[in-house]
Amino acid sequence: MSDSRTLRAPSEPLPDDAPVASERRQFIRLLGGGFVVATGAGTSGCASGMPEAAVAPWQAASAEADPRRFMLAHALLAPNPHNRQPWIADLREPGRIHLVCDGERLLPETDPFGRQILIGCGAFVELAVTAGAQRGLAVAVEPFPDGAPAADALPRGVRVATLSLGAAGSARPDPLFEQITRRRTNKSAYANGRPLPSGLTQAWRETARAHGLQAGVVEGEAAMAPLRQLTREAYEIECTTPATWLESARLMRIGPRAIAEHRDGISLTSPMVRALHTVGLFDPEEVPKPGTATLKRVMERWAPFDTGSGYLWLASPDRARASQLAAGRAYVRMHLQATAAGVDMHPLSQALQEFAQMQRPYLAVHRQLGVDPATSAVQMLARVGQALEPVGPSPRRGLGAHLKV
Repeated sequence: MSDSRTLRAPSEPLPDDAPVASERRQFIRLLGGGFVVATGAGTSGCASGMPEAAVAPWQAASAEADPRRFMLAHALLAPNPHNRQPWIADLREPGRIHLVCDGERLLPETDPFGRQILIGCGAFVELAVTAGAQRGLAVAVEPFPDGAPAADALPRGVRVATLSLGAAGSARPDPLFEQITRRRTNKSAYANGRPLPSGLTQAWRETARAHGLQAGVVEGEAAMAPLRQLTREAYEIECTTPATWLESARLMRIGPRAIAEHRDGISLTSPMVRALHTVGLFDPEEVPKPGTATLKRVMERWAPFDTGSGYLWLASPDRARASQLAAGRAYVRMHLQATAAGVDMHPLSQALQEFAQMQRPYLAVHRQLGVDPATSAVQMLARVGQALEPVGPSPRRGLGAHLKV
């Protein structure tokens, strides 16, 4: 699970007299074909191609006076798969927020049962609760008040949670609140072998336990090598499976105009990407095929994701829908703890996806982490460490797009 994936602009333009075929090869090298994980720094602002309007919610969250709007303005900054932002907040009942899963913003190919979508909803809930505490309001959370969706059904239109606000002064401010607008999902290269800050791993474990989950960190080259291999294999499967590749392709937002219009999905800001798309030299719906040079270049884009201090994993003792929601709450809180400690996090979700072609790496990751997939589930796997370059915030649709009043 992750936020919008942003591609950095190339360092120099393509020569005007370069042949068309050369342009295409150059473009593929820069893009890596990897819009599924199209990474890069991508700071906010017009210079990078990221329109200010698309990232304005990160600066405007604390301007809301109404307590529920204040909570939601922070909650919508939560990480979520493919930056779909699948949240509808029903405010028609005073003193409560009914969170509904937007059935138009699911990922039926890469996330066929909506597990990752519900994790994103859990992250939304946790940030809402944290923001409520900042206003002195305790928030009671009732998961799935109408009943949880079936294990094999997408949570389309499901009321995921009801949040009930307590009386004024019923909560103390959460020390992690200030990290909400600072949190980023950094997909650039990380420093290798740099130890994590003292106490952070233990804090992550305690956060997991508070939500009925288990967490751990895999560190050291020997222990990390199998996970590097499995996450890379899973990425190749996602890229070469037409349905999953095309699901991502259709969420591409190429250039400032498309990014500003949609404010979700996979943001591509490179001037070269935009130019080649305009003249028809870039077709995002061209699926990489095994054994081709295109796929080789796609896989080269994975190299930065093999870097870092370790892998953080989060697992539930069952496969219940409530545990998926709890995993989202725990994960975003762990990310806030990481941000406070100067540590970056980047989910590598491919190997945990549950479409048929992913079965082998899915089972292998569970075995590697000592989790029985028949009874339990690894809910999140992320690389952690210190990124070599900062990133800006990813687009958000703004509060009004999420409200039912």
